[in-house]
Amino acid sequence: MADATPSFTFGPYRLIPSRRALLAEEQEVALRGRAFDLLLALIERRDRVVTKEELLALVWPGRVVEEGNLTVHVAGLRKLLGQGVIATLSGRGYRFVAPVHEEAGAPAAPGQAPPSPATLPAPLTRLIGRQEDLDRLQAWLQDARLVTVVGAGGVGKTRLALAAAERLRDRFPDGTWLADLGTQEDPALVPKAVAAALGLDVRGGAFLASATLWLAKRRGLLLLDGCEHLLQAAAEAAEAILRGCPGITILATSREPLRAEGEALHRLSPLGLAEPEAEVTAEGLRAHAAAALFLDRARAVRGDFDPGDAEAAEIMAICRRLDGLPLAIELAAPMLQALSPAQLRERLDRRFGLLAGGRRTALPRQQTLQATIAWSFELLEPSELDLLLRLSVFSGRWTAEAAGFVAGDAREEDEIARLIAGLVDKSLLQADLSGPEPRYRMLDATRFYAGERLPSAEGAAARRRLAQWLTRSCGQAEADWPVMPDEAWAERHGAERDNLRAGLAWAFGEGGDPALGITLASVSGELLGELHATGELMAWVDRALAAVTEATSSAVAGQLWLGRCGWLSAGEPGALAAAERAVALFRAAGDGFGLGRALWHQALQLAAVGDCAAADPLLAEAEALLGALPDSKTLVSLRRVQALVQARRGRPDRARPILDAASAMAERLGARRDAALVAGDIAELLFAAGEIDAAIAMAEGALAALGPVKARSAWVQHIHGALASYLLAKGEMAAARKLAGDRLYAARIMGIPQEVLSNLERAGLIAALEGDAAAAGRLLGHSEARQAARRAPRSPASAMVVARLRRTLGDRLPAEALQRLTAEGARLSEEQAIAEAARAMPSMPA
Repeated sequence: MADATPSFTFGPYRLIPSRRALLAEEQEVALRGRAFDLLLALIERRDRVVTKEELLALVWPGRVVEEGNLTVHVAGLRKLLGQGVIATLSGRGYRFVAPVHEEAGAPAAPGQAPPSPATLPAPLTRLIGRQEDLDRLQAWLQDARLVTVVGAGGVGKTRLALAAAERLRDRFPDGTWLADLGTQEDPALVPKAVAAALGLDVRGGAFLASATLWLAKRRGLLLLDGCEHLLQAAAEAAEAILRGCPGITILATSREPLRAEGEALHRLSPLGLAEPEAEVTAEGLRAHAAAALFLDRARAVRGDFDPGDAEAAEIMAICRRLDGLPLAIELAAPMLQALSPAQLRERLDRRFGLLAGGRRTALPRQQTLQATIAWSFELLEPSELDLLLRLSVFSGRWTAEAAGFVAGDAREEDEIARLIAGLVDKSLLQADLSGPEPRYRMLDATRFYAGERLPSAEGAAARRRLAQWLTRSCGQAEADWPVMPDEAWAERHGAERDNLRAGLAWAFGEGGDPALGITLASVSGELLGELHATGELMAWVDRALAAVTEATSSAVAGQLWLGRCGWLSAGEPGALAAAERAVALFRAAGDGFGLGRALWHQALQLAAVGDCAAADPLLAEAEALLGALPDSKTLVSLRRVQALVQARRGRPDRARPILDAASAMAERLGARRDAALVAGDIAELLFAAGEIDAAIAMAEGALAALGPVKARSAWVQHIHGALASYLLAKGEMAAARKLAGDRLYAARIMGIPQEVLSNLERAGLIAALEGDAAAAGRLLGHSEARQAARRAPRSPASAMVVARLRRTLGDRLPAEALQRLTAEGARLSEEQAIAEAARAMPSMPA
């Protein structure tokens, strides 16, 4: 059956309402949320003017919002689609004026899913004049494993690198990843940025080692973008990855070479210009790449722009004055809204003539870009410039509300929206319309120059306000997490991560405010933990705990200690003491909700070391505090701990109804991760009851529901490991061997000691069953020594593995030989035990 919803084609674009997708030349454009709703509303009513009041009611139904929200969205759409598409009728509203062809909906394929999101950011504009560079870069990437695109700021290095990566996507079957180093200021953060780009959740500080391990057996392309201010750190990271990862190619962008071993350089020149004495006509203008880009961007702001021969000469003069630098051209073209090409050229001549001391020779290219940005700044209204400079303290993307807060003045929201819309129009800000509300960012070059011009006192004040804003927004993220569906929560709050890093770095750095940093770290748990950065979270929590003073509130300190005793820390040294401190602090603060959370954390740690009797009164008190509250992920966690205690006491008949209720609650909440964790708990009960096939199906379903990225997170590694145990119990050796090897490798990367140990036990059983009794005996000895120190009881699946391993070795080895091997194993370090497992299972990732 055909889809009843039509699609709409205008210019190079096609809007498909049934998929909520906008395509440009059949490539999906990032347009989501309110921006999509606004575009659809205007297109469906293209036969008339749509008033602002009607649009507000259509796009924000049932909500009272400022008119500035509409202004910002319209500005973003014009920047994306061009200025000749949406007309403003002063005092009346807006109308979609581009010609539209309406088509009946195409039949959908059975079970067709929406396209998966791209690994790399989708380009918002066409790449112009770089075909030859693309071809050369593609050739370099076929011959060299480290290629650096080198060129002046604003020459288009990032855009070219992304285009090359997209063109070569099929050559790298395991993925293409972008590590944006332009937002980092500290060389020590380069490994973290790489690990984050790969989606790795690393607990501990070995970010580069973990990234190298994860990439070791993969074929992919890693982009290191914006390396020039972190050359040594970027070079060291690139060399380490290339040495340990034979299937990885690295494409870097920088203003100067990394000078790393094996580096090949592609020097990117500015866009092509006509010869100085050549006659330029309107017809021949597009033959020159710089002019073609200028025309494209000019028509985006003036849809009727159609230069004649005289104007063509002026345009070429403008492009020549701008050295053919794409960013400079993009900044200059919007000025045609107020100036003719001749006026624009004259002003550029005056501006650059002063900078060059009256010489008519071109400025060095970096100075050209700086001069273009500086001139762009000087053409701004004072209020626009003031806002732009203050916004340079953001490292990531921000909302209009955040911009108003960080600007630190009393301007109305509509005024902030007007200023932002103007800055978007002038190409000094980029609008991202892909989320539930617009977010904005500066290109790195613009941010750098704006930051340079921001007076130090005002910069310090803006950074303080950014940290204060983040404390508020991250606090909201913490409040939203228990009750908001996972995907909606990540879409709303996930974009703050780069800003959060900047805020924490400022607060704990020289000239910062450790007290503000402590508060900010206390509300960072969900944002960093849920976005696969638990290792980074632990580092900031430890830094904050070290800075706690008597002036720190009990609730804030309690929240920090909670970060040290969660599910991933169950049974680890210090986790129980951390939970006890959190309970005492929340009790002193009189915070019932916080106390309820701390109590189940303490009960979890007690159950993890087998003291279920001590956990009982804690769970009873937590139930009294939390049990009557509406459904939440917090309550799901409490139910999981209650079920764990029942299971540890040998009462699966009591544990299963608790887990079934928790599963239903997680589904109602849209809590996919919690639903998967509960399913993993149920799988353990099924396995303990001898229902191996049901346990396998339950565990596989839990992981499949998460999708490939979330299934890699530290939160669910125990489910993967347990599944390997279930497969061993069923006799599916090949599948179990691969899964156990992969999970040992993943747990080692992520720094999860208990999962490393459990997978070493699985490797030992596989070795024993396949005849390598010596390796199996040493791995058993290593496991027993570590488990004795840890004091935590094993899960049913792990207990089965170890019992079967002991039994198998007892049948095959004399008692003295087994005793000698286990003694040898007890002396092995973790790395030595992993090496032993790798020898026993040669197919395991090294």
